[in-house]
Amino acid sequence: MSETPSPEIRSFLLDLVAELGPGLLAASRERGDLTAKSSFHDVVTVHDEATEAKIRDAILTRFPDSHFLGEESGWSTVDGPSDGPGDDDLYWLVDPIDGTSNFAAGWDYWCISIAAVRGGELRASAVHQPLTGRTWSADDNGAYLDEPSRPTRILQVDTTVVPRDGLCMTEYPSVRVARDDSALVRWRDAAAQFRSMRRTGSTALDLCFVADGSGIASFSTGTNPWDVAAGIHILQKAGAIYESYTDSIPTEPVWDGPEYIAAASQACLQVSRTAMGL
Repeated sequence: MSETPSPEIRSFLLDLVAELGPGLLAASRERGDLTAKSSFHDVVTVHDEATEAKIRDAILTRFPDSHFLGEESGWSTVDGPSDGPGDDDLYWLVDPIDGTSNFAAGWDYWCISIAAVRGGELRASAVHQPLTGRTWSADDNGAYLDEPSRPTRILQVDTTVVPRDGLCMTEYPSVRVARDDSALVRWRDAAAQFRSMRRTGSTALDLCFVADGSGIASFSTGTNPWDVAAGIHILQKAGAIYESYTDSIPTEPVWDGPEYIAAASQACLQVSRTAMGL
């Protein structure tokens, strides 16, 4: 069977996230029940699970030979749970609500994040922020930002930007990842060099903000493939730098590394590396 071109996959994703956005936005205004996963810092709502099921059904109906990895449900195919894809299979990395703690608290910094992978390469992706109606996306040809009542914008980062020129988004250091107090010292040194630091709660949006120029760097630890895959694709197609590590060792594929740095320029990359102790 022939491969679906990446622009066609991207178009499918744009339609899918646009369909899901309004319902999730309405749900975010209600305070539903929370369930703790690994700890009280890591929560899930019924909306995470329900939205993931809708995404899974839509994807596996349109692409029945593909594999699906969701944050809440793990690996599956149309036939049920699976052990994951083969080397050449199309598969999906999905976070139905990236920024669940924000969503559950009524904060607006959260999004839907979906990435398609084939042959070890990111092929198409979409990150949708229902509050603003903005959707960042990418395919083999580039990265894009769609906003209500505006023409589609092709994304290209400024690779000459320096830390003092913009914002850095980071969740590091975090209580989820044990670090000694030197991490706080390194964070303070980085904060002195960037215009300002932001702790947002949504890695996918942080990466998209680097891609569209709203931010110039992001670094963190404790991420999972579904947190970062779509954002990686979008920012790389926009010309930004992405590095990932496992216990400070470079990791491939990059979405598997729990420690990451995203930067618009080499100057921002170097400050971020130092902040992470790399």
